[in-house]
Amino acid sequence: MFLKNTYKCNKIPTIKNYVDCVYWSKNTANCNSICSLNVINNPSEMDCAKCTKRKSHGVDKIPEKKDFYSEEQVENKAEPSFQEKTKNYIKAESSQMFAGKVSDEIFEKRKAICLTCDLRVQEAKNQKDEIGWCKGGCGCVVGNPRAALSQKLYMPTLSCPKGKFGPEKGSGFKVEDAIDSAKGIIGNSSL
Repeated sequence: MFLKNTYKCNKIPTIKNYVDCVYWSKNTANCNSICSLNVINNPSEMDCAKCTKRKSHGVDKIPEKKDFYSEEQVENKAEPSFQEKTKNYIKAESSQMFAGKVSDEIFEKRKAICLTCDLRVQEAKNQKDEIGWCKGGCGCVVGNPRAALSQKLYMPTLSCPKGKFGPEKGSGFKVEDAIDSAKGIIGNSSL
């Protein structure tokens, strides 16, 4: 149920474990746990243990401490360098290219989370998107059609900058997904 990583709260002198759940994160400012499913406010370890919706990060991806950001850390997070942006973008597109898009069910779960987020904008640079764009610090250009959440939420390696969801498995290689990603990589050097 727990990850190997631990953290210490400023207000509580005990060491706590990160919960192995893609919906769980923590707020370092007040040391509260956060469940993006909104099952319970500030869930305890026992609440997480009883939760039937808990979903492990899996053996492929054990998050590091840097994968969990508090609200305060998201606001103060430095803008990624051009090299980091390029690497992250190609990684995301490649995950879709080789593993296929995530299932519609996963897309809808991600979408529901994003639609309630205060980091989302629906209009930018005279562009509109059904879901909008995330301004949470990934480095994508808000307003670029390829950076729109209606595109990004299908990419398997995508992680929420607030820690509300993490990477998922793709639905399997499909030629149309590979072509879509290749077009994205070739046509978008400004993400």
